[in-house]
Parts: sequence; C-alpha cells; structure tokens
Amino acid sequence: MTELLIIKAGDDYFRCRDDHFEPCALNKASVFPLDQADHVRFLCRKLALTGVAGPVLRKLTIIEEPFDQV
Repeated sequence: MTELLIIKAGDDYFRCRDDHFEPCALNKASVFPLDQADHVRFLCRKLALTGVAGPVLRKLTIIEEPFDQV
C-alpha cells in the first residue's frame, strides 16, 4: 500500500510547478510523499492566496494487486 498527498479544491486537483498552480484531472496532479506534509500545507496556503476557494490536502491510498482482464 502506498499513501500520497494531493491538493484538491472543489472537483479540481492541482499540478504544482514552481510558483504556478494548474487545475487538472487526478491523473495529471502533483503527488507528494507523506513526509512532505508541511511543504504541501504551505502549497495549499499559497494556492488559496491566488484566489482558489477552499484548497484542501487529501491523502490517496493506492493498493497494488494483480489485474486479470475479463
């Protein structure tokens, strides 16, 4: 199992690059390891300052398992 952090506001996830935030789908969003939680909280605050309403930190839990196509 892998746990990662992601930033979300409403239905949008965000890609974080330098000082630029881009709304995107989940498969394009920036993800961060849990040990970077303080940094991701900082990014959430920066995103809110750009006028995006209600950015929140979310935890993704990924479970890897075999895939048998039917």
